[in-house]
Amino acid sequence: MKKGAVWLSVLLGLAFAQKLVLASWGSQEEIQAYQQVLKAFQDKNPGIQVEYVNIPSNEYLAKITAMIAAGTPPDVFFLNNIDFPGMVSRGVLRPLDPFIKRDRYPIGDIYPGILKAFQWEGAQYALPRDVSNLVVFYNRSLLRKAGLPDPKPDWTWDDFLRYAKALTVEKDGRRVQWGVSFQTYYLFWEPWVWSAGGSFYSADHSRFLLNSPQSLEGLQFYLDLRYRHHVAPTPEEAQDRGAFTMFLNGQTGMIVDGRWRVPTLKARAKFDFDVVPFPRGKAGSIVDIDGSGWVMAAGTKNPEAAWKLLAFLAGPEASAIFTRTGLIIPARGVDVRDVGRSLQSLKDFFVPPPPKNQQYFLTVNATARPTETFERWGEALQLINKALEPVWMGKAELKPALDGVAPQVQKILDEVQAQRKKR
Repeated sequence: MKKGAVWLSVLLGLAFAQKLVLASWGSQEEIQAYQQVLKAFQDKNPGIQVEYVNIPSNEYLAKITAMIAAGTPPDVFFLNNIDFPGMVSRGVLRPLDPFIKRDRYPIGDIYPGILKAFQWEGAQYALPRDVSNLVVFYNRSLLRKAGLPDPKPDWTWDDFLRYAKALTVEKDGRRVQWGVSFQTYYLFWEPWVWSAGGSFYSADHSRFLLNSPQSLEGLQFYLDLRYRHHVAPTPEEAQDRGAFTMFLNGQTGMIVDGRWRVPTLKARAKFDFDVVPFPRGKAGSIVDIDGSGWVMAAGTKNPEAAWKLLAFLAGPEASAIFTRTGLIIPARGVDVRDVGRSLQSLKDFFVPPPPKNQQYFLTVNATARPTETFERWGEALQLINKALEPVWMGKAELKPALDGVAPQVQKILDEVQAQRKKR
């Protein structure tokens, strides 16, 4: 073929190429990862051109909403499971089940909890990229000083309390070291609710259940760490020191937290640290599995091309690239039917210790569950947080506080149910 004909072929190919817009938020490291992923995608799909739009996280949801309202939505965009219900309930996302079933797209090694977080009325609307979860970080140096072995991965709430008591130290009649840090953000206390068999709401979000006996049992155990057993600092004892700062400074022996703390601990901790799964309650060891994934706009003009892009972004090759940044826990990679074999294949996830037992960031996902979000979840959470503020301060009792806010939250749930029936 002559050179002129080759160029004509290239130009015709570009002219008739399908064009897609992909939107996400992310740091410079993530932008570089996207560039690698999109190069790999376009090498395999030369007939599809992708314009990548990076939007600052504090503007992201508003910008995406505006693009949809203007009739120019991104064909594929990134979304977290917290914002997902509010978006999907407006009918602006396209269900993925027809594509998944037609192509027999592999989802067996995606954690079930995060898949479920992106389901709506029985349909799958997103394929996840990453997950966040919680484990117990512990100061091994303080454990050894207290004569304690490393906690076992199947430890219980009683074991946790025993460790917390042994790690609490008094000097001259006042506590100078505590067994565990105390955090009042919902993310850090919801595992106590779930692992006790409780929940925020019924599965269909029709009933408020945070004041049910099981939920109260979990919350009371957590509250008792501070005010009954005195193994967690009170607000007065903590002063202006944050929960993680106290752990980093060796003033608390344990903290329930996420993998995002590892880089700081590796750089600044002056002690040996490790991680262990959240302790088992009556219902097991259940932490959150929240995360982000890719969705397809209902208004895309190129659904087949958009599916090819979305499927690649959520696939093994792209997952390896994003994981190598060290910023994420991949949603894909561990087949719960064969965890051991799967862990061996996740070389991109593991970094040099500490923590020695970093595999727990992956294995805990098998029993994790997503935060119980729904269309107006944020409004309900504000009411719950306001009711619990005096409880965390030791100025109000738990059950009366939650009983008091229950009618207001239930009103939101009733309105949501009524709106759903109209759709």
